[in-house]
Amino acid sequence: MIDQQFFHGYATLILIIYVIYDLIRNRKKERSLLRRFVFYSFIYYMINVIKLTLLPIMFIPFTVSVQLVPFYFVIDSLNSGYIATAYLQNIILLLPLGVYLPLLFQRLRNLKLTIFVAFLTSTSIETIQLIKGLTIGSHRTFNVDDII
Repeated sequence: MIDQQFFHGYATLILIIYVIYDLIRNRKKERSLLRRFVFYSFIYYMINVIKLTLLPIMFIPFTVSVQLVPFYFVIDSLNSGYIATAYLQNIILLLPLGVYLPLLFQRLRNLKLTIFVAFLTSTSIETIQLIKGLTIGSHRTFNVDDII
């Protein structure tokens, strides 16, 4: 089993080694230290997104859960009288992506394009969760509401 702490520890260690290497190698280049810091924090953000959405890997095939009814959690929330925290968690998870993309990539300074890339990211995460659940096993749920 590959758990969240194992992945986070090794990925963070590799990032730290890369940061040290990059700072030494490019110490005289014109890329600003602030821009590098933003890039390093983006990589760390992506490590955490992977940790929270795709791990643990269980190696227990065919343990997939699929929710294909659009706005199921909204209807369920209205019926029960509380707002589903899953929506808030997804917004918090992907909101930094909408900030990082325009900061790091000149082409993505267009709002429509940034929203499209965030949509593709969300769709990719859900699709990987589905494929992972069908092949190597997962305790994650494919949820169409997460894409919406």
